[in-house]
Formats: sequence, C-alpha cells, structure tokens
Amino acid sequence: MLIALLGGALFWLFYSNAAPSAKFALDLGELRRVAGSVPGSGPTRIEIEQLSHTMVPKIAIVSGTGWGKIDMVRASYRVAFADGRSIIIDTANAEGFAKRFGAFSYDNGAWQRMIAAMDKAAAIVVTHEHGDHIGGLLETPHRAAAFARAVLTQEQVDDPAGSEPLQWPDLRALNLRPLRYDRLHVLAPGVVLIKAAGHSTGSQMIYVRRADGREYLFMGDTASLLDNVLLQRIRSRYVTSWLRGHQDDRGAVMAQVMAIHAALQSQPDLILVPGHDGQQMQHLIDQGLLVSGFSGQALVK
Repeated sequence: MLIALLGGALFWLFYSNAAPSAKFALDLGELRRVAGSVPGSGPTRIEIEQLSHTMVPKIAIVSGTGWGKIDMVRASYRVAFADGRSIIIDTANAEGFAKRFGAFSYDNGAWQRMIAAMDKAAAIVVTHEHGDHIGGLLETPHRAAAFARAVLTQEQVDDPAGSEPLQWPDLRALNLRPLRYDRLHVLAPGVVLIKAAGHSTGSQMIYVRRADGREYLFMGDTASLLDNVLLQRIRSRYVTSWLRGHQDDRGAVMAQVMAIHAALQSQPDLILVPGHDGQQMQHLIDQGLLVSGFSGQALVK
C-alpha cells in the first residue's frame, strides 16, 4: 500500500499532464493583420542577453519526460527597429535573486548591458509578473526612468505577490498607468501583445513580425521549454501546484500550448521563443534568428 501511495504521488507530481479547460484562440492571420494595423515598418533584428543559468531536471518543466538536467536560462530580449527605437521583452533579475533561486552562473556584464538598454528603450514589457521575468524592472538602479518606459498590464500590476520576494514600488508616485486590453493589443508596428492568463494572472505572449516577414512568438512560461509545445506537455504539478506558493491554471496553460502547437503545424517557419530554454536559445543564435548581446545602438525615444 505504501509503494502504491508513493507511486501515485510520484505520478501525480511529475508524470500526469492536464486536459485543456477551454480552447485558446491563436490565429496567425489575425495576428498579422493586427501587427500591420499601425503605420511603420516592423523591427529589423531581435537581440538576447542570457543573464543566468540553472540546471534542473527536465521532468520538472516538461511533465512525463526524463530526469536528466537541462539548462534553464533567465534572459532578456531587445526588439530593435531601423530608426533606432527598441522594445525590451522581459528583464530577468539581478545576481542576488538569481543565485537565491539556484543559478550556478551569472553574467554581470549582461546585467549592465540590459540596464543600459532599458534606459534607452521606447517600451519595456514582460511576459508575466514573476521575479525572474520582471526582476530587472523592479531591481534596476534607474527605477523611475525604467517605469516611465514600462508597459505593464492591469493584471500584472494587480498581482505584486507574484513577484515575491521582490517588492514593487509605489506606482502612484511613478505615475504608472496600467494597460487594459482584451485578447490582443498592438504595441508597435509588428509587435502584438496576446493575453494568456494561466501560468499567472498577468501572463501574456508576444508576437513579433520583423520587417522581412519572419515571425516570432515569445511564450514566457506558457512554454518554458520548446518541448512543452512539441510534446504538448506542460510543467509538472511539482512546480505548478506544490513547489510554488500559488497555482497555475493548468487547464488554461494546456489549451494555450495546444494552440501554439497547432499554429506551428500550420506555419512551420514560426519561430518559438520559450521562457527559459537554453538549448533553443543557442539554436536560434546559431541560426542567426537571435543576435547574442545588446549592441547599444538603440536611441532614446
């Protein structure tokens, strides 16, 4: 009986997947129309800074797989336009926070380059409000300037507990006006925010269509690894329901993963950017689809 109980617990924590709770709409044709609904050309390149690395068992992040360890990277991206404008997507976190949560290496040079890029960006957005994605915004020494450029959704602002142990500033003093939108919001030519509550209440994905037509989908922790989509398996319950202080809506996340999988089937050239997949990040760099390192060329808006 004890073996059966332990086996059942192990299956529930690491091997069981989730049924979708509803369908999730992800129409690439609609995203293209929305991305082109404002004047101007799309971005010309997308850069990445990899700030920290943490080795974790793959089965924790992709349920029902193996116990071998994979590289979980905390990264920041810069979407750069020909006229010098830029948009920062996700801001990773400072060294202390990263090492507190298991990082075995940290690149302080990448942190400094990201801070400089945030100071020059036209906009700063995050896929969600967890500390390893919004941490740079909360920990930057230039907080007032960064929040003047931040585009945070109402759902992200309403969930400060999701960023713990990091603390939010007084947003009234910073005069931040949260963004409210339904389903889709065009942020700039070629850049569309996609509301995707599930991993957190403030989760969103970000679609980017470059000026040359290449399409990217920044998935945040809807899909932390590419295999979440390819295998249609979400994070384990050990991570989503037991380890963390709050729970994912697993059915919603599963619906989102299935929608991304379907989009990839219909458009194999869609470039998927997972939340933490070090192997996929390096593959995209090797393919020239991401540029390693922020170049420092973007201008102040």
